[in-house]
Amino acid sequence: MNPFLQNVLAITALILALGFIVAKFIWKPKKKKGNGCGEDNCGCH
Repeated sequence: MNPFLQNVLAITALILALGFIVAKFIWKPKKKKGNGCGEDNCGCH
């Protein structure tokens, strides 16, 4: 395999993996309130 293509694929995979980790664990979007379950202990679980 072409070393340039292999490096491009490896860097792309690294960027995607880091983006997933940042989105999942570091950057936490605010949750929507008022859905009737969750923080208000409605007893649905």
